[in-house]
Amino acid sequence: MNSKGTMNAWRGHFRSLIWLGVAAIWLTVSPGSYSALFASDNSSPRITSTGQAAKQTPEPAMPGRTKVAEGEYRVLGQSGIGSFDFAVYDFTESWTLWRLEDGTFEVDGTRDYRSPADEPHSDNFEARLSDSFRVLKLIEFRTLRWRPNSGPLSCDFLPAKVACTASSRSKSENLSLELPTQAAAGLMWPISAFSLSSITRGASHDPKATTPVELLTFEEPSDAEPIFTTTLGGRVKYLGQEKLLSAGREWLADKFELKVAMHAPFLLWTSSQGLLLAFTYEKDGNRLPDNEGMVLVSFRKLQEF
Repeated sequence: MNSKGTMNAWRGHFRSLIWLGVAAIWLTVSPGSYSALFASDNSSPRITSTGQAAKQTPEPAMPGRTKVAEGEYRVLGQSGIGSFDFAVYDFTESWTLWRLEDGTFEVDGTRDYRSPADEPHSDNFEARLSDSFRVLKLIEFRTLRWRPNSGPLSCDFLPAKVACTASSRSKSENLSLELPTQAAAGLMWPISAFSLSSITRGASHDPKATTPVELLTFEEPSDAEPIFTTTLGGRVKYLGQEKLLSAGREWLADKFELKVAMHAPFLLWTSSQGLLLAFTYEKDGNRLPDNEGMVLVSFRKLQEF
C-alpha cells in the first residue's frame, strides 16, 4: 500500500498535516518497516465516522508509587494537525507523574481534542518510563477508528524492537506486531510528549556529533487496513543549554535539533530530568515561536525526580 505521505504535523504554523514521506528518509527505512497490523476482514461493517470512542479507564493506582509532579501540554494555534481526513484540533495532554518503588516512573494522563473539528474526544493514556526518563511502555485507552470493539493499544519499547498489541472481541481482529529497531525509537504520531523527549535521553552532548533515532507513525487509513505503520530514521543533535520560559517559570533547558525525512529540522527543549518543555518546527533564529508548537503550559512539582 502506498502511504499518502506521512505527517508533517508541526510544520510552519501547524496548518498543514502532511504524513512523513515513505519514499525518502533521513537515514534509511529498514525492510518491513511498513506493516499492516490486521488482515483484511471483508465481513466487517464499514465505519463511516470516527464516533466517540467508548471511555476506557486505566488500571487502578498501584501500591508503592509516589506522586512527584503533574502538568499539561498544549498544541498552540487554531489549525488542525494530523491527517487531512481526520485532523486533530485543540489538543491538550494533562498528566500526573508517579515514582515507583524500583525507581522507574509511571504517567497517567488524558488527551482532549476534537477530531473531526465538531467531534470531541477524551482518551486516557499511560506511560512507563525508566529511571532516566526513557519510554518503556505506552498504552492508549481508546478504540481504533475501524475496529470499534478494539483496544487499548499497548506498545513496549524494547532494546531491539517495539512490540504492540491490542485485543478485540473478535480474535481475527486482534493486533500483534513487532517492529525491529536499530536506534532509540519514539512516536511521531499519535502525539506523545513523553515519547518525543525520550529520544533525546541517549543523545550525545558533543555539539559536533549526531545520534541516530527512529520515528514511528501509526495511521488508520481504512477498514481493509485499519492500522498502517511507518518507521523512519532521523538524527538528534545537541545544541547546548538556554533559558526558556515555560509553564510560568524559567528553565535552563537542554536544546536539541531533530532531523527527519523531507523536513527542515525540528527543535526540542527538555529539562535536565528529561521532561519535554517545548517542541516546534525550526525557524526564525531557532527561537520558540509564541503561537505554534507543543509546549508545557502548566507544571507543579511535588517532589524531586
